Amino acid sequence: MTRFLAPRYFSPEQNSAVVQALNELGIGDEEGVRIFLIALEYELAEYVKQAADHESPEIKAEAPNPELAALSRDLVQASQQLEQLPAGSRRSLLQRLSSEDIFGRRHDQAYLDAVVTQLTRIANACMQEKCIQPAMPDLGEAEKHFISVVAEAYFECFEASPGANGGEPFISLLRRITAVSGLDIPVEKSQLEPIISVIG
Repeated sequence: MTRFLAPRYFSPEQNSAVVQALNELGIGDEEGVRIFLIALEYELAEYVKQAADHESPEIKAEAPNPELAALSRDLVQASQQLEQLPAGSRRSLLQRLSSEDIFGRRHDQAYLDAVVTQLTRIANACMQEKCIQPAMPDLGEAEKHFISVVAEAYFECFEASPGANGGEPFISLLRRITAVSGLDIPVEKSQLEPIISVIG
């Protein structure tokens, strides 16, 4: 643990919040907590520096919902066919629509124009609807390194394996630490297990 210096990463309030989390989770004694906080502040400073040195990955545009995209193509085709109807076919269609309307409404060219407008509107709306595929963000190399080193410090300071007991209370502690530090690091058990299971 001699490699850990003591940069002032935490404010006094943040420091107290981490100590409170350790106490509430029943982790460590006074000396172990003191050394763990030194290690934690060092690694937080290193992680923030590494994160700043790496550009954010390019975010690819979401593709349209495939079912709605197919519907959009059909609607566009239907609207084009209505617009391109020969005059005779158009008259026949409008007469049939008028004669079969249960309210006796008259259907004319203005009606067809309105139908084409609505079909086009629906087609455009279909193409704007994105396919939502909720996905758990992957941990980057900087996040994996940070979690691994914090888990090692946990093991050394508290003589407890972070992967024992299904990862508790280490995972709960890590969630509290990221919240207190304002770090956007996903803390999900399924992603943490491969990292913490090999420590201790």
